Amino acid sequence: MSKLPRYLTIRKLGFYAVMEIPKPVRPLFDMKPRFLQSLQTRDQRLAERRLPIVIARWKDQIEKAQGTSNGSTGLMWEIMEWRKAIDETSDEVSKEVIEGLAYEWVEKLAVQKGVDAAKEAHGVIFNNVQPLSPHIEDWAATITHLDAKTQSLHRLAVTTLCEYFKTTARVNEESVEEFLLYLRNEKELSDKTIGIRLSPIRSFMQFIDKKFKTRFQPLFTIKALPRVATAKTAKQRAWVPFTAQEVSRLWQAALEKRQPDKELADFIAFGAYTGCRIEELAQLRVQDLTENGSFRVTDSKTAAGIREVPIHPALSGLVEQLKEKNTDGFLLRGSDEGAFGKRSDAVGKRFGKLKTKLGFGPQHVFHSIRKTVVSQLEQAGVSENTTADLVGHDKPRITYGLYSAGASLKQKAEALALVKYENGLAHPA
Repeated sequence: MSKLPRYLTIRKLGFYAVMEIPKPVRPLFDMKPRFLQSLQTRDQRLAERRLPIVIARWKDQIEKAQGTSNGSTGLMWEIMEWRKAIDETSDEVSKEVIEGLAYEWVEKLAVQKGVDAAKEAHGVIFNNVQPLSPHIEDWAATITHLDAKTQSLHRLAVTTLCEYFKTTARVNEESVEEFLLYLRNEKELSDKTIGIRLSPIRSFMQFIDKKFKTRFQPLFTIKALPRVATAKTAKQRAWVPFTAQEVSRLWQAALEKRQPDKELADFIAFGAYTGCRIEELAQLRVQDLTENGSFRVTDSKTAAGIREVPIHPALSGLVEQLKEKNTDGFLLRGSDEGAFGKRSDAVGKRFGKLKTKLGFGPQHVFHSIRKTVVSQLEQAGVSENTTADLVGHDKPRITYGLYSAGASLKQKAEALALVKYENGLAHPA
């Protein structure tokens, strides 16, 4: 007996068609792991001729089920199943039957999903065009040496690519330029971010090139995109500072919730009187407090962010209270470990819900409080260099930036004391 083709098995009563049901849609088929049907013959050649008709019917059922559950992923799985059925059928008569059924399926797809979807399916099934998304997992196995956060960011970049192109059929120099503009205009990514994302995309396309002997990776080089940003789009992307009165309102609202959120109020108060980033506050430990009435920021997104910040007089009582109640070494509570080690995830989401409830839009975020502090310092006449030392920015000019030891703690304390809020914040509870 010759080797059995895909989907064909033999049992005591003769030949059977068998096909695995994808796990995501098994609940729609009473949790059956596979389809199984007798082909009513003990003759292998006859069984192979009957097999495609049964498989086509099952594929149609699965396609409908996947259309209910997971859309485009199911469609690509279906396309690949047709391709495998053709590639793995050695008998020419059976192959002709399957190809005929596949053509009919593609024609039906054109009606259901449109001509573009049908062209992509035809290319994959009959013209050796390569689908992209089925290879993400194999590629991801080549970057496991990277840390979890970097792996996640790389996977995000490649997933966006695969959603845009789906197959290699449309990948050319012109379409790559269109893709880069899509990232900028539709995804609202900066050119710098686009350049960063192109690194994992090139890695993925190099993987495709090596596997299928293609030449797509060189197309994904960073190019000078036309400058289309306007003052309006720049303003839309910029975070807007809260007024001092709005910060007070946010702080009070956190305490007046149905279940008062003292931890969130503490974060708002610390942000309002220090200008620190939310993750800098989340990483602040009791041991970072000094005897000089300050604290050290030892974990920041930039080198300039590593600094010493004086404790504002309005915060002194709260700091003592938090020190007494401390249990885990971190000064601020309510900041459980989040994704990739970020302790500010949970409290950041709570802040987002609070500010939205108060009527603030996407341009107002926790980082806007940092802008409130900088605005107050500028309006009070504090020098730009002292402000940069306080909030952890690079110095605006090369002399101070390269050669100065920075503002003294006394200078920074005097400057920070100028930051004030209506009725004050951070009264110990």
